[in-house]
Amino acid sequence: MGKTKVEINVAMVDDSKKSRVMQIIAKQCGILSVEADREKNKVTVVGNENMDVTDLTTKLRRQMKKCTYITIATVTPVDEKKEKEDKEKKEKEEKEKKKKEEEEKAYCALMAAYYPPPYRTCVVEEPSCCMM
Repeated sequence: MGKTKVEINVAMVDDSKKSRVMQIIAKQCGILSVEADREKNKVTVVGNENMDVTDLTTKLRRQMKKCTYITIATVTPVDEKKEKEDKEKKEKEEKEKKKKEEEEKAYCALMAAYYPPPYRTCVVEEPSCCMM
């Protein structure tokens, strides 16, 4: 067996409930990472083979009695190879983006040096004062 990813629906009204939910989950055995999204009322938990999903939800229900609902949305196995490939792909895209930004900056600097700003001169044909 390997890692499993569990999404749990939890009503989180404010930041204190969100932090309380994350504390309860983090204390459980086999938890590798916890991410909470207050807008979607969803907690994503990644754990190893020692994580017990039913025990996790029952402890949440017991300790968060005033919470309106706590349900398991999805339980999926995490493919470590795919996760590693996604991480490498993201790093590669970030490097390409940084390289492109550096090229644009170099191009702008080159153009600024090649095309100097225009010089303007003003010539007044009729002077406003007379000299004697």
